[in-house]
Amino acid sequence: MEGLRAIAVLLVLAFHAAPKLLPGGFVGVDVFFVISGFLITSLLVHEINKNGRLSLAGFYARRAKRLLPAACLTLLAAAGLTYVFLPITQRSVFGGDILAAALYFVNWRLADRSVDYLAADVMPSPVQHFWSLAVEEQFYLVWPVLIVLALWIAPKIRVALPRLLAVVISLVAAVSLFYSVVHTANSPEAAFFVTPTRFWELAVGAIVALALPHLDVFLGGTRAVISTLGVLMILGGGYFIDGTFAWPGYWALLPTLGAAAVLAGGVGGPAGAGRLLALKPLVWVGGISYSLYLWHWPLLVAAQAEWGTGTKVGVAAVAVSVLPAWLSHKLVENPIRFSTAFARPFKAAWAVGLPFTAVAVACGVLLAFIGAGSDDKGGPVAGAAMLNGMNSQQQGDLWKTNRYPTVRPDPLKALADIPEAYPKKCQANQDTPNVASCDFGDTSAPTVVVMAGDSKMLQWEPALDAIGKEHGIHIVTVTKSSCAFSDSVTVLNDRAYKSCADWNKNAMAKILELHPAMVLTSQNSARALSDPAGAGEGEIPPMRDGLERHWTTLQKAGIPVTVVLNNVNGVPSPVYECVAKNRSKLSKCAFDSNYETADLQTELAKKLNLGVIDLNPMICPGGKCPAVIGSALVYRDGSHITATYVKTLVPALQDQLKREFERNRLTWK
Repeated sequence: MEGLRAIAVLLVLAFHAAPKLLPGGFVGVDVFFVISGFLITSLLVHEINKNGRLSLAGFYARRAKRLLPAACLTLLAAAGLTYVFLPITQRSVFGGDILAAALYFVNWRLADRSVDYLAADVMPSPVQHFWSLAVEEQFYLVWPVLIVLALWIAPKIRVALPRLLAVVISLVAAVSLFYSVVHTANSPEAAFFVTPTRFWELAVGAIVALALPHLDVFLGGTRAVISTLGVLMILGGGYFIDGTFAWPGYWALLPTLGAAAVLAGGVGGPAGAGRLLALKPLVWVGGISYSLYLWHWPLLVAAQAEWGTGTKVGVAAVAVSVLPAWLSHKLVENPIRFSTAFARPFKAAWAVGLPFTAVAVACGVLLAFIGAGSDDKGGPVAGAAMLNGMNSQQQGDLWKTNRYPTVRPDPLKALADIPEAYPKKCQANQDTPNVASCDFGDTSAPTVVVMAGDSKMLQWEPALDAIGKEHGIHIVTVTKSSCAFSDSVTVLNDRAYKSCADWNKNAMAKILELHPAMVLTSQNSARALSDPAGAGEGEIPPMRDGLERHWTTLQKAGIPVTVVLNNVNGVPSPVYECVAKNRSKLSKCAFDSNYETADLQTELAKKLNLGVIDLNPMICPGGKCPAVIGSALVYRDGSHITATYVKTLVPALQDQLKREFERNRLTWK
């Protein structure tokens, strides 16, 4: 058992330290799930066989003594590392993560964040690895209750308990596996974290535990072969699987069944490759595997924030984590786990579970409070109006301004400075092909203008809403996260973005049905795949062709198209983090412009004789992009404009939109 734990934790550590060298090391977590299902079911069945009943209070008390002290100590350390090493803009988010980790629901929080386009610039959490512990804790809540129910029902229906448990667990495994395959295909980011997609892996371990009394006879002389095959399946998964595999799904069967094979083949003693797992170094690593898993990740995140993400930094951080892991195991985990002072279940729950959890929760809340930032929005800021009256030289030098009396929004609140369209759920998420649409501006006006594209189009909603209300224009949003309004194979995470292609068909149908007075379109990406089954970051020509097909379709339908040029690509890092650290040296946060997508849009608009709206001179005057203009923070994340700054661009956008109305012989009120 300890040797298998060692293989699992070493795979995870190697993957985190050097993902390019072992791209599938994350399968170690799948192995841990099988081990947990096997171990817990074995203990529960043993207690039933010994006592004829099962004490839920005793079970949960033992789990609290085993898991909470080391986990809560790690959460305390993670809070300290966050405060010292990580960007202050992340404290509020990570404080919430620590709270969620302490209460073991962080996997759901991470799943929600994984499909939240607005959270794309949140760096890896120092307690992100607690997601798997949360899954296990949720399993521990359900599994003993399920077994108690089976213990109660079995005599009533005259079925032997082991047989009933085997049927129930097999059904749970089958349903969970089916859900895992389906959900992974539709939303792989969220599927990775959520509990229902993982229950089957724990159930596989439980099935092996139930089969234990029969395995020695059933397997006979094949134990060595099965054990060896299991080890090869696990190691093969770690080496050959990589981030392009949608996970978990049917591919997760490889390490899961491999772990089950090792456990089954080990009945009656080590055999085959299982003998290697009995080597003392592996047994030692397996013994501290829980603490090692806890400690390596927050230390790695802190080290990478301070010294970069290179392999040397990763390996060094993981190596250093062995010391606190060993100390935690020797001085905290084992002493409390085996202490006779907490032998009684309720005493253990109150004396161990409550205080440790309370301290971890308090740390999370405190960290979130420290990083919350100011809610004071104050009065209006000049923003883009500051550029009025400046000559080109003065505008080009604006990035050299080092300080403003105030900056709004507070950089710590930048991620929340979003268009009203987001809380109204007006933008389709990454996993859906369905069109999400909302109405802004003068919603009773006969003149309809559609905003079509991705979030780079939706960012202009606050300004267009104001313009629409003043000039009698009904604004309709038709946008999708990370999805260009293009008849091409767009890319998401280096893979074909299937739901984007389906959404584009639905979006085009909706726009043609609306037949608006004008379509405004903008998108962030300039690249698409030439092959629907391809991978990688894509190329420019396929995107150009896809945009042209969409825009031409609208032109042929008599719908004018105006291109809102994408603002700068390739922002070096979330600008708000830089501003939060350099409030008196803002020039450090300026960066050079990069208009790959805007250049593509300009070229194509000229070819098709389309109108163009270009606000980039007021975002990056003179080709240099200040982080703050006229006391307004320009960027809310890695590339999107804050709603605050967008509102200061209303006069400029209004003038250019009026020009496009007149160009297309539309009435401007």
